[in-house]
Amino acid sequence: MKKILIAALMMLTGFSVQAQDVFKEIYDSSYKAATDPKEDVGVRKIASFKVDALTYINTKTLEQLSDTTRVISKEEIASIMGRRDSLAYFMYDYVNLFAKEYQRAHKSKDKEAVLKKFRDVSINYPLYNDPDRELVLAYYNREDYLTQFSLDTNWIEANAAIRKKLRDE
Repeated sequence: MKKILIAALMMLTGFSVQAQDVFKEIYDSSYKAATDPKEDVGVRKIASFKVDALTYINTKTLEQLSDTTRVISKEEIASIMGRRDSLAYFMYDYVNLFAKEYQRAHKSKDKEAVLKKFRDVSINYPLYNDPDRELVLAYYNREDYLTQFSLDTNWIEANAAIRKKLRDE
C-alpha cells in the first residue's frame, strides 16, 4: 500500500517512475491478498475483483499496442502505458473508497444505497464500450461479490463522479 501511494505521488508530482511500477505494485498486492488463504474471504473477493479489473485493463492496453494497422510512436506507447497506470490507480482508489463507505454504513438500507451508487457509476462510465457483456458484467450481476462493478469502466471519470456524488450529499 505504501509503495503504491509513493509511486502514485511520484507520478503526479513529475518524478520519474518506471512505466509499470504503479500497475505492477497494485497488481502484485491485490494478487497476494486474493491468493492468501489466511486472509478474510471478503478481502480475498475484493482483491480478486481488483486482479480481474487490472487484467482487463492490461488486456485492452495490449490490444491497443498490438494494432498492426498503424505504426505506434514511442511517445504514444508511453502515453498508453501511462493511461494504464492511471486507470489502475483510480480503480484501486475507487474500490477502496467503496469499501470504506460501505463499512461506514451501519444499516442494511444504507449499505444497499452505497452499493447502488458505486455500482451505477461504474456502469455509467464505460471506457471501451466492450460488446462482450458477459465478461464486462462478470461481477456486476453477482450478489456473492461485494464489488458489483463493470470491468469496462473509465476509472478516472468514475472516481471523479463518485467523489462528487459523495461530496454533494
